[in-house]
Amino acid sequence: MKKKSSPLKSSPKLALVLSAGGARGAYEAGVIHYIRTALPPKAANRAFNIMTGTSVGAINTAGLAATAQDPLLQGESLKRIWFSIRQDNIYSRDLSATTHFLGSTLGSILRNFLTINPFHLARRKGPHLESFLNTDPLKRFLSKVLAWKQLSKNVLEGPVDAVAVSTTNITHARTELFFHKKPDLPYEGPYVHHEGPLNVHQVLASAAIPIIFPPHKIGKDYYADGGLRLFTPMSPAIQLGADRLIVVGLRKKPKPHQAYTGPNRQDKKMPTIGEQMGRLLNGLFLDRVDFDMEQMERLNTVVEVGEKIYGKDFLKKINLKMKQEKYETDIARRGLRPLEAIEIQPSEYINQIFMKWFRSSKKAQFKLSAMEKLMVRLLDIDPSTGSDLLSYLTFAPNYIRDVFDLGFEDAKSKRRQLIEMMGD
Repeated sequence: MKKKSSPLKSSPKLALVLSAGGARGAYEAGVIHYIRTALPPKAANRAFNIMTGTSVGAINTAGLAATAQDPLLQGESLKRIWFSIRQDNIYSRDLSATTHFLGSTLGSILRNFLTINPFHLARRKGPHLESFLNTDPLKRFLSKVLAWKQLSKNVLEGPVDAVAVSTTNITHARTELFFHKKPDLPYEGPYVHHEGPLNVHQVLASAAIPIIFPPHKIGKDYYADGGLRLFTPMSPAIQLGADRLIVVGLRKKPKPHQAYTGPNRQDKKMPTIGEQMGRLLNGLFLDRVDFDMEQMERLNTVVEVGEKIYGKDFLKKINLKMKQEKYETDIARRGLRPLEAIEIQPSEYINQIFMKWFRSSKKAQFKLSAMEKLMVRLLDIDPSTGSDLLSYLTFAPNYIRDVFDLGFEDAKSKRRQLIEMMGD
């Protein structure tokens, strides 16, 4: 139920929900750039009261929260970050990175073979294979380009009511949220959460794609990509009080009964490890928003039909009854209410955009480092069958621009709905 006494509930709360997807996050930047630069001023200047993100969406969320004091700056700043990012800003690619990877991998294998008891962990201390890539460069890049102090100021003194990033606690195998919010804004959700100013460590943890990027230690626990266990990415925004949501997905939704258009396989051979990893990331990152939107539409239909049958006070009676009966659910705590949402998603398959770029690019634009050549060989990655995986991990400027432009155009196709949601 809405509390009339709370200033945070005086008007509909607008939330922005950003999904996971590695380099595909450039699509989200294109959407935001359209909203902030191409909509009428009243809509373009409307603040996102609540912002939540997972993985690369957490990075974009932090960037938006840090520039929330100036809506136009939000769009331009995010564009500038994505257009300036390079492969070297994401992970170590030089010869020393390759040497370290081989040394830790081979050393771990030899140590394990030389241990008589394979389960005697105490005798196998030393370097182990933690991930394929070292993301220290990403930590330095985000520490430099994101204004973390301004982010905190925008929450405590500015237009942002709450900003949240989701992670997966590997130690306890559960979703955990890190968020910064205004003191009088309640959180009515079931997830374990940590309140306080956000920092680069929490965002890196949310963006730690499993196996490819290393898990990130916060306190005593290790954390990885929030998309691993957060099956409902819209949930944190709703639990923080959102009434209206703009949800940016990174998956082109096939038409009914249409199969996913993936890499064009010319044979019936067993899929390579690289191809399987690409499919795995698709499963982890790209299907969750659809489920959330379907659930929201079902609940809205129940409310609509209930009011037609039982009267306009139907929703009020349900919420009162749940409160009287002391139901211990998040819906009972925050009150059932209809929600509005716009989903913006790619009109093209992003892996196909990658393939178009790869085929048209000059060799000078796509130079593999020693580390990347090693990965390609280890995982049997081929551009034709591994385009899913490569579309997450490639940060080449022209490819990033193509994905950004797609986001801009897809947001443009939702112009009327965006103006209606943001203009009042």
